[in-house]
Amino acid sequence: MSRYFMFFYIFFSQLIITSPYTLVGRSGHTASYMDDKIYFLGGYTEKYFSGTNDFFYLDVSKPFNLDSTLPISDLSNDSRYVNAHGNGVSTICDPNKDTIFLICGVSEKQFYYRFINNKEWDMIPSTNDGIQWTSTVCNKNGTYIYLYGSGSVNNGKYMMNIINTTKTHWYLESYDSNIVPKYLASAILLPDGRIAYIGERINDFLVNFRNIYIYDTNDGIWINMSTSGIEPSPRYSHTAVLTQDDLIIIYGGINKGSPVPDQISVLDTKVNPFNWFIPNIDPAPSSAPISGHTATLVGNYMIIAFGVTTYNNDPSDQIHMIDVSEENNYKWVKSFTPNNTYTIESASKSANATKSPGAAHAAIIGETTCVIATVIIIISVSYLLYRRKRTVIYAPQAKHAINC
Repeated sequence: MSRYFMFFYIFFSQLIITSPYTLVGRSGHTASYMDDKIYFLGGYTEKYFSGTNDFFYLDVSKPFNLDSTLPISDLSNDSRYVNAHGNGVSTICDPNKDTIFLICGVSEKQFYYRFINNKEWDMIPSTNDGIQWTSTVCNKNGTYIYLYGSGSVNNGKYMMNIINTTKTHWYLESYDSNIVPKYLASAILLPDGRIAYIGERINDFLVNFRNIYIYDTNDGIWINMSTSGIEPSPRYSHTAVLTQDDLIIIYGGINKGSPVPDQISVLDTKVNPFNWFIPNIDPAPSSAPISGHTATLVGNYMIIAFGVTTYNNDPSDQIHMIDVSEENNYKWVKSFTPNNTYTIESASKSANATKSPGAAHAAIIGETTCVIATVIIIISVSYLLYRRKRTVIYAPQAKHAINC
């Protein structure tokens, strides 16, 4: 019996590979969407104002409601060797698009990490110190990461680093000495391989959205485009996502410490020049963040996580969602249904996008595991009943068998 119990203990312990995680308010964290999970890492908390290395994910392969327990699992044991940090940048890259790259540049120290094979964080050697990166983008092939920022290595000017992800060590693959010497905001990779930087700094912090700088990864050329439409009000600490319809949605941001009046604006990149407009949407909940948050697009949902709220400077431990399925009518929602989960490339080709292969694979594995577990439980119960019956009817023989 002891051996039988040990078998089941080992079997089920292998099934339980993650543990629940109690959400803690944070800001300045990163969010990376991969394999139907949004991975959150780091950030500033009320207890650790110099940064953390917390690592956990939200499972978006299953439905959930924001008012109930969220499907979140803790992976912090995997990130115990990652330096505590805040305001890092991350991207999903490499040719298989299955590796999280984290880049943190603080004061004189530079940290490069990658989360490989969904198992462990690996520190990547680099000699490029003293840069604060503001954005990072992976190209369509997953072979290059485009880092934009400034630091002492370039006399404080802003620069572009192009990193080859296929190399064992990270190094400066290419450097554009003609980079526009200005602060550029959030970066979005468009389907045609161009990177759109959503706004440029006009003074100490505020970002102006009239001009959009575009870097073409195909030929390494910078373009300055003047947009049309209803220009968003100046701000900083906003986020941006790209929809399946090639619309860039910006959310949040502050101006002189106060939330901006137009929290959501949309940039249509299908026209030339790009055009700004404001969609119809109810006022944001009072608990919604205005800065220090992350925004991730999953299907028709823009998932806004943590950050700092309007009425409280303490970091939030909440997640909010906006349904963006209708182009000009957005809705704050609390229920999530994992429909239309797509990659940007596939979404632009089909309006009837379905679950990604990763989600289908995960579902098959889950169903197979449940079936195996059920069969084993039935066999174990039957076996125990059989042993019990055998012990009652054939006690002498059973005793003799034990002695053997």
